[in-house]
Parts: sequence; C-alpha cells; structure tokens
Amino acid sequence: MKRISCMALCIAAVSSSWAYSQNGEIHPKQSYGYALFTPGATLGDGAAATVALGAGAEGLIKGGFGASADVSYLFYPAGGFNEGFGLFSPGVIYQFNPGRKTIPFVTGGYSLAFRDGAINLIHYGGGFNHWFNDRWGMRFEVRNHTQTTSAEYHLLQFRVAFLFR
Repeated sequence: MKRISCMALCIAAVSSSWAYSQNGEIHPKQSYGYALFTPGATLGDGAAATVALGAGAEGLIKGGFGASADVSYLFYPAGGFNEGFGLFSPGVIYQFNPGRKTIPFVTGGYSLAFRDGAINLIHYGGGFNHWFNDRWGMRFEVRNHTQTTSAEYHLLQFRVAFLFR
C-alpha cells in the first residue's frame, strides 16, 4: 500500500514539474471554485473501482498558501449509485508560481467519510491547475485518503475538475 501511495505521489510530482515549462502569465485571483469527476480505487481488504462527483472551492491566503474545501459523493460502480457515501475534505494547499497559466500544487488535510456513521481520514496529494483564461481552467490531481487510526486502507483518486472564477 505504501509503495502504491509513493508511486502516485511521484507521478504527481513529475507531472507537476512539466508544468514549469509554461511561460504564460495570468492575472492572479484569490479564490475560485471547481466541479470534479473522480475515478479511483479502494486499496486494502480488496481493490474496488470508485467514482466520485462533487464540487469545492479554494482561496489563497498569502503567496502560494491557501485553504480548500470540497464535498463529493463517492460510489462503487459495481454496486450502483445507492451504495455510496459522502466525503467532506477541508485542507490546505500550496501553489508554486500562482501567477502562471499552469500552476503545480500540493495539498493535504482532513477528510470525513459519512453515510449512516462517520470515519475520520486524512488526505494528501498533488497535481496542477491549468487556466485557459482568467475565468476557466482545468485541474488534474492525484489524491490519497487514508484512515487516521491505520494506514491499511487507502482511497486513491485521480481527480479531474473544471475550474471557474
């Protein structure tokens, strides 16, 4: 499990470094929203494919440091839409070169999985945002959610989002 998480973070870090080759500047704005689609997989007691749909927002506080929060509904395609749960994820973000068109970032924080009860998780990951203009963009991110009490269960997500301001 640790090996898979490390590989996912390495892939995110390498793909983020490609983003530095962009030289376009945009007018930096402090906050934006996003709508996300997230294919992924649970790893641990057995692998299972997952899909999540949701929305969130981020705001820069100072320099590249900021705060984020999103909420999504995660379900298992094999079990159907009714077999899912909610996922609320507040966190922090650091963006490298926030005034550029393509902005690599790292993120981490708390996650709450809920349905009939609740499970505490932590999340970490990275990726990049690409802005087509001052109002619209796309986000590509790899994120791992894991239990706070045990690192045996992982929820690995490949997040694709439409950004708007």
